[in-house]
Parts: sequence; C-alpha cells; structure tokens
Amino acid sequence: MVDEDDLRLEIPSYAFIALARRGMEKISLDQCFLDNCDNQDMSLLEPIKKEVQEDEKKIIKKIHIRCKKCNRVFILKLETLKNVAKSTKSKEEEPLPMGLVYALDENGKNLGHIGYF
Repeated sequence: MVDEDDLRLEIPSYAFIALARRGMEKISLDQCFLDNCDNQDMSLLEPIKKEVQEDEKKIIKKIHIRCKKCNRVFILKLETLKNVAKSTKSKEEEPLPMGLVYALDENGKNLGHIGYF
C-alpha cells in the first residue's frame, strides 16, 4: 500500500512559469491539470503511485494523482537535471541541479510543460 502523505511530500508545492522577458510567476501544483477540470482543492487530489528513473544526468519521478472532482488520473513528471551549473569560485562545490515539471495524462501523453522547481 502506498502512503499518500509520503507521496505528497515528493511533490513541490509550486513551480515557476517563465513570462518571456518579464520574469517568472509562481503557480501551485496542488491542482488538477486535466482539460475541463478546475479543481484547485488539494484535499480532492490523491497521489496513488510513484515511478522513478535515474541516470548520470537526471532523475525522473512520475507521481500518479487521482482527481476526485473529475474522477480521472493525471501524472506530474518531475525531471531533475543534476548538473546545470558549476561554481566558478570553487571546484569542490557540488554542481547545481534544476527541476522541470510536466503534466501528463494517465496514458503518458504530454499535456505540457508547467514550469521549474
């Protein structure tokens, strides 16, 4: 049995969306990203499963979430790129990671890039 609270901790609270040259906007990930659903109530979202893939360049987590309002499942794909930037001051510092968030439908069809975490 998957512990819903543990899976909820794997999901960032928000992501940042690029606004062209006007900076970034913060968006909550506690909502349903499926078409024709306006659910923004975290209590109606139930994380049900997690998949993890990792290689030397990135970690991909797919969190399957059931929306109790539209009774459908969507997937948050959290892709962490491990080595995006390195310090110019010290060779001993760890490289900085960067996270990207995508929404997928339950069949894995990409619904679009949501933002960065």
